[in-house]
Amino acid sequence: MVYICCIAKRFNLMVGTFNPSWNPHYDFQNPGNLREIAEVEGYKLDMDKADYTTGQMVDSPWGSNQVIEAKQENGIDVCIKLITVKPGFMLSLQRHRGREELWEVKEGILTVILDGKRYDVPAGQSISMHRGAVHCMINSSDAPVTVMETQSGICREKDNVRLIDFNNRPTYPLTTEVEYLSGLLYAQIQNDHATRYGFNNFPHEALLKI
Repeated sequence: MVYICCIAKRFNLMVGTFNPSWNPHYDFQNPGNLREIAEVEGYKLDMDKADYTTGQMVDSPWGSNQVIEAKQENGIDVCIKLITVKPGFMLSLQRHRGREELWEVKEGILTVILDGKRYDVPAGQSISMHRGAVHCMINSSDAPVTVMETQSGICREKDNVRLIDFNNRPTYPLTTEVEYLSGLLYAQIQNDHATRYGFNNFPHEALLKI
């Protein structure tokens, strides 16, 4: 409890740095959100160690992912993952500080949010995410989507700034217009999916009234 109060006091000093017009959905008093802000602000990418485990299948509410290969090439980290997204599910809207990503669609049609725009990428095609890009994987179809993701740069599992989350996990506030526009698009798609697929996790209504 003392820890949360300390975070709250610290955050009250810096709340003005976040644009309220970009965050009508955000609960700045939520303890989980306060912890997320503290963790994002305190994370040191250059102090974190690579921790990818190859071969292990990791299940998530949205599907699964498996690290196929993790290596270094000319001093640059390279991590290759095989990702499967279940019908109707969306990964969190997020960005990374240290890496770029290439998504190659192997099966199905992948819907992508990238810097405020929507792209539908069929099997056999790919799409690139530059370092710091606001992005999200989405399956708007009725069949699983399989993607080969190649990360390059400084690849760390903890280098993940979560902005909007399909499963309502704590998030970091939106800090740019591109993040805000991406959040609006995410909410529109999430609202559509909740209706189409019978999910009960509708987006925050504040992002739908705009």
